Amino acid sequence: MQDCDDDSADFTAAVVETGIYGEADLTYRDERICGSYREGVPMTVTISRTGPRTSDKVPIGTRTAANLRAGIDGRDIVLDPGRARLFKRSYRVGIQYGGRTLTLRAKNLEDSALLDGPSDRGDNEFGVLTRVFGGGVEVLWSLPFTMVNRTIEPPTPSREDALIGIVVAAAFGTGGLSLTTIVMGAVESILP
Repeated sequence: MQDCDDDSADFTAAVVETGIYGEADLTYRDERICGSYREGVPMTVTISRTGPRTSDKVPIGTRTAANLRAGIDGRDIVLDPGRARLFKRSYRVGIQYGGRTLTLRAKNLEDSALLDGPSDRGDNEFGVLTRVFGGGVEVLWSLPFTMVNRTIEPPTPSREDALIGIVVAAAFGTGGLSLTTIVMGAVESILP
């Protein structure tokens, strides 16, 4: 896997404030997105497109798992992106590395939740990630909340989980259309 720091002059960069692990740099090239922390133990997450660009709506250029390669410091990350069609569920990206499973799931039109595990159990949401103009990612980690007289403590992502989630959000974007949004838009365009 190629390193983020090569001699290519054709790239875009953004800085992300993680809120718990300091700042992270994102570096975009046509076929590759890299993320690394500015401080602490060096760590780099890279997602590369190995096939042709098949979508201009996806920053990395494809949602086809066979045309993607991802890694964290030389270890493989397995990505399973949905097709991003009609249902919010289809915008999910499954992430597996080192025996861990994470999921990036669309919450609404702009935001995605980073989950600890393959599905939302209600108590396993690390936080909400939003890809913003210029390629950055805004991060809002979940806070404890009360439900039926019980306080739920959301999990805290590891340093690896946080960086992987941020780079996946940068590579695939965040949010997703729901079928309700599509139907309401069609109804509004038909009715005066």
